[in-house]
Amino acid sequence: MDRNNRLKILKQLVNIKTVASNEGEVAKYLSKLFNQYGVKNKLIPQFDGRDNLVAQIGHHKGPKLAFAGHEDTVHEGNLNKWEFNPFEATIKDNRLYGRGVTDMKAGLAAMVVALIELHTENQTLHGTLRFLATISEELTQGGANHLAKLGYVDDLDAVILGEPTGLGIEQNNQHYLVNAHKGALIYTVESFGKAAHSSTPEKGIDAIENLINYRNTEKQLFKGFTERDKELGSTIYTPDIFRGGQQVNSIPDYAYQQVMVRTIPQLSNEKIIDKIKNLVNKLNHSGHQNNFKLKVNFSGNPVKTDKNSEIIKVSRETFNKVTGENLPIKSLSMGTDASQFTNRNSKLSAIVFGPGNNTAHQTNEYIDLPSYFNFIEVYKKIAIKYLS
Repeated sequence: MDRNNRLKILKQLVNIKTVASNEGEVAKYLSKLFNQYGVKNKLIPQFDGRDNLVAQIGHHKGPKLAFAGHEDTVHEGNLNKWEFNPFEATIKDNRLYGRGVTDMKAGLAAMVVALIELHTENQTLHGTLRFLATISEELTQGGANHLAKLGYVDDLDAVILGEPTGLGIEQNNQHYLVNAHKGALIYTVESFGKAAHSSTPEKGIDAIENLINYRNTEKQLFKGFTERDKELGSTIYTPDIFRGGQQVNSIPDYAYQQVMVRTIPQLSNEKIIDKIKNLVNKLNHSGHQNNFKLKVNFSGNPVKTDKNSEIIKVSRETFNKVTGENLPIKSLSMGTDASQFTNRNSKLSAIVFGPGNNTAHQTNEYIDLPSYFNFIEVYKKIAIKYLS
C-alpha cells in the first residue's frame, strides 16, 4: 500500500463522527476495506449503529498476538476554538488535525494498514495476528467487555493497544511504552429525603445535607487507605459530581454524587465497592434519617505487565530499529480496554503503545504524520518478530 492510500484510510476514519456513538460506520468501513484485501473479518453488533469488529490473519498454531483499538471519540467541545472542522481531516505543516486522530484513530488506522500489508505481502507469520476494534472505550469499555465475554481474548498471549504514547512536538515527538495503568471505578451515591416547604423545613428531610455528611465521611474513609503500588502509586479518589435540589423554596428530597476512583492491585475495585457498601449500610442504620443507595456505574481493573515480557522486549527493540529512538517504559493513571481484556485472561500480556501525542481530548487535536507512518512499520515488524 502506498503512502497516499495509508493516509486516505486515516483521513476517512477521522471524517466519520463517532462521538460516543455511531461506531458502526467505522466498523463497516474497515470491514469493507479488509474484504477488499482478502482479510477475514467479522462485524460484532452490540447496539443499534454500534458494531465491534474482529479480523485475523496467520495460523492457529503458535503464539497469538492482537492489535486492539477503539472506534469512538470524545466530544469536540467548543467548535469556535477549533482552527479546522474537527470532523474533516485537515493537513497543515505535516500534521493531520481532527477529533480523535490522536485518540485513537491514527493507532487504529496504523494497525489496520499493518495487518493488510502483512497479508498482501504474504509475510510468514508463525502464529495468529488478531485485530479487535471496540465501541465505547471512552465511556464504559463496553465493547472490550463484550468481545472478552465472547471469548476473543481467551487464547491470546499478548495484546497491543494503539492508544497514543507520544509526548508531542514540543518534546521532539518522544514516545514511550505503557506496561501498567491504574484501574477505574465509577459509582453513584444517591441520597433520598423528604420534600417540604422552605418555610417549614422541620417537616422535611434535606437530602443535600445528608449527602454532604456522607461525602465528608467517605473522604475520611479514603484518607485511611495506605496501600501503595511500586509502579502505580496510591489510589486516587475524586468525587467530581454533586447535584441536588429543584427550586429555592423547597427542601430537597433528592441529591446524588458521582465518584471516580483510580485503583491499584493492592486495593482492588471489589474491596473498595465492599467498603462503600458497608459505609452506606452503616449510615442508613445510624438513626439520622439517612437513606442512601449505591450504584456502581463502571469497573475496570488495574493492568500490569512484566517489564521483562517478550512483547515489551520485541516492541522496544523494533521501535529502536525503525526510528533510532530508545523507548522508556512508563505506568499511567489512565485506563484502557486492557482492563477488560486482562480481567478475562489473567495471563495476557497487555501494553499500550501507539502513534499520537498529548493533544488527546483537546481542541485542535492532531497527529504528526511521521509518527503515524513510523508506527505502521513498527507494528508490522513487531508482528513478524513476535510471531516467529
